[in-house]
Order: sequence, then C-alpha cells, then structure tokens
Amino acid sequence: MAVSNNIKGIRESKGICQVGLASATGYSTKTIGRVERGINAPSAEFMLRIAKYFNMLVEDLFHVEE
Repeated sequence: MAVSNNIKGIRESKGICQVGLASATGYSTKTIGRVERGINAPSAEFMLRIAKYFNMLVEDLFHVEE
C-alpha cells in the first residue's frame, strides 16, 4: 500500500512555500518535497506534525492507496 497526499495543493492554496512549511514543522525542504511527490513514505510523526500545522485531520491530508 502506498500513501498519497495533497500537501502541495493545500500548502499552495494557503500561500505557504516549502521553506515556510519546513521551518514550521522541523523538516527539511528536501523531505517536504520528497513526501509531496510521493518519493518518500511519510512517517506517523511527519503526518501528525503536518496535520497539526494545517489544523486539519491526518485523513484530510493523507490517503492510503490500495
């Protein structure tokens, strides 16, 4: 199973750049970009931090592909 996400779309709709998201969550821009593109699978901690930053549910940002 793969985990897809809509981080980039939400981030861009809120006018937030990767640098801003990385700074606010403690992850590098490289990590943010690789997860956004689906190259890296996000850890549970990553998903929780991103969801908290956007004040959204994890399920609204990440989806399990079967």
